[in-house]
Formats: sequence, structure tokens, C-alpha cells
Amino acid sequence: MDLGLKGTRAIVTGGSRGIGRIIAETLLAEGAHVAICGRNEEALDATVAELGERATGTVVDVSDHEALAAWVDASAETMGGLDIVIANASALGGPPDTPDKWRKVFETDVLSTVTLVDAATPHLEASGIGSIVQLGTITAVEYHGYPGGTRSYGALKAALLNYTSQLAFELGPKKIRANSVSPGPIYIADGSWGFIENAAPDYFAENVEHHPQKRLGTPEEVARVVAFLASPAASWVTGDNVVVDGGFTRRHAF
Repeated sequence: MDLGLKGTRAIVTGGSRGIGRIIAETLLAEGAHVAICGRNEEALDATVAELGERATGTVVDVSDHEALAAWVDASAETMGGLDIVIANASALGGPPDTPDKWRKVFETDVLSTVTLVDAATPHLEASGIGSIVQLGTITAVEYHGYPGGTRSYGALKAALLNYTSQLAFELGPKKIRANSVSPGPIYIADGSWGFIENAAPDYFAENVEHHPQKRLGTPEEVARVVAFLASPAASWVTGDNVVVDGGFTRRHAF
């Protein structure tokens, strides 16, 4: 299937590593131009060099909302417009689940997404095929009791599901779609589950055994769904939350 992404222009927050990087790679492979941001200059520069000539990167801490909005405008100017916004940057879950952690997740996940969307909306409206994809988590739709505390992460990601659904309704007349993708456990060697594998091997093995497919997912399996939802091929899909977890959750999705 041709996703219709050739020549489109996308931005990906938190795109220097992990799922964000693989999303950027997938969009580039489909012919898009991609601007990514991240906090670590060395990692960002290395990623951009590997992604190739249709990729650019800028050091941005998404909790700095002024810098984030400026990056959106600068990226749109550099690429000659903007068609796709991928809100991927996150403070993630984990201990300690203190009031300070709640504030950090709120600033990094919720308010940064609001800032990102607000800054991008005029550019997406001019595009005519505008698409927003918010990266969520299954902890927003089902409690799993992960050790170390994920209450702030799950609750605030759930708030973003509501926000994204509202965006779909409000931005629809401007020809802008908005969807969420909620991954289950995704294995990345230098990511959360790679850390858990080393730090808590019994817990890691328990999760693998709990999974119907007896494995964790890959970032590529998430990125392909994101690329489809972001693309004109999904032109009639908006306001949805697609759970990408290989059947890990036990909820009825209707």
C-alpha cells in the first residue's frame, strides 16, 4: 500500500532514540521530510547523520514551551510547511510517584503536547492533509500494577486521550485529523524494558510469559501503525486510540 507520504513534512518530538527514532525512520522510508527534536545534542546529531539528508534535528526540551513553539515554526519554515505532528516525547513512568513527578509528567507530556498542537495548527490547516498522532500507553486504558509507581503517567496519558479526541472534533473542519497510539510493553535494549530486563529479570520474564505471544513488542511494530495513522491513507480515521500491544491488555475494545 502506498501511504501517500512522499513529499510530506513531519515533526517528531523525542525523535533521537527509542520509538520516536523508529517513527522518524519509518516516515523517511515512506518519502517524508522529518524534523526531530531531543534534549541530548550528541545523540541528536548522531541520529540526524544516520537518518540522512531529508532529516533535521534541533536540541529542544519540550517542557520549555517557548522553545518548543519556536522549533515548530522554524521546522515548518525550513521544510516549506507542515503536514504531520507526532507528539512522542515523555517523562515516562517509574519511581518515585511524588507530587514533583506528577508535575514533571504534566509539564513534559500534557502541556508540551498542548503547546506543540497550538503552534502547529496554523501550519497543519494550510496543509490540507494535517494529521496529529499522540503517543500514549496502555497504562492509560488499563491498570497493570507496574512496580515503582505509574499513577501519574497513566492518569495524565489518559487525559491526553481525552484531549486528542476533542482535537479530532474541533480541528476536523480545518481538515486536521488527530489520533492516539497506545503501545504495550515494547522492548528496546537501552529503553525501559531493557533496563527492567537487567534490573528485575524475574519481573521481565513474568511479563513475557503473561503475553499471549510470549514476547514483547518492537518499536517497528508501533512505528508502522503511527505512519499509517499519520498518512493520507488513513484519511477517514480520526479521534481514535489504537492500542498496539499484541493482545497484552484484557479489555474489550468496543
